[in-house]
Amino acid sequence: MLLAIACFMVACAPYKVIQRSGPPSALAGMDTLYVQFDYSRVQISSDRMSEAQWLETREKEQHRNTYLETKNSANTGILGGLSNKLEINVAEGAAPAGAVQATVTYLEWEEGLYAKVVAWPSRVVAHVIFSIDGEVVDEIKVASQEQSTLIMVTPQQRISVIGKRLGQNTARFIAKASG
Repeated sequence: MLLAIACFMVACAPYKVIQRSGPPSALAGMDTLYVQFDYSRVQISSDRMSEAQWLETREKEQHRNTYLETKNSANTGILGGLSNKLEINVAEGAAPAGAVQATVTYLEWEEGLYAKVVAWPSRVVAHVIFSIDGEVVDEIKVASQEQSTLIMVTPQQRISVIGKRLGQNTARFIAKASG
């Protein structure tokens, strides 16, 4: 029974700390968070393909475009989730000297599928690596999934929701670390 409760609590945690700075936290007192996105380590679908392999296997240009749109949906969702939960500026791009850089490194990516007779969820796992002047100060793992339903038909819809959750969970870590 205790094992089941522990597994449930881990699965529901909004983030997992990989590395934490402080005390005091290196994230305390920042006025702007700069965010970049890294797909170099992503493994796509249950086949665990790299981004290049995945795009190469897409037979139709429409399928390649859908993936590129889902990437944009995830990134926009993360920025929105961060902005909505933090009381600081959130900017996409490289951080100037001395500022905090958050690099969202995608690790696992499943677009999911909704068809009338079959459906499986979209899922994203990423590490958010916080650095100052190239030195890693904090790192967390975030993950989320969204069911494919009649209301959430397209991968872009589902991945946008997932991205927003990842951003919100990252903001929770920042608030707790710098609080």
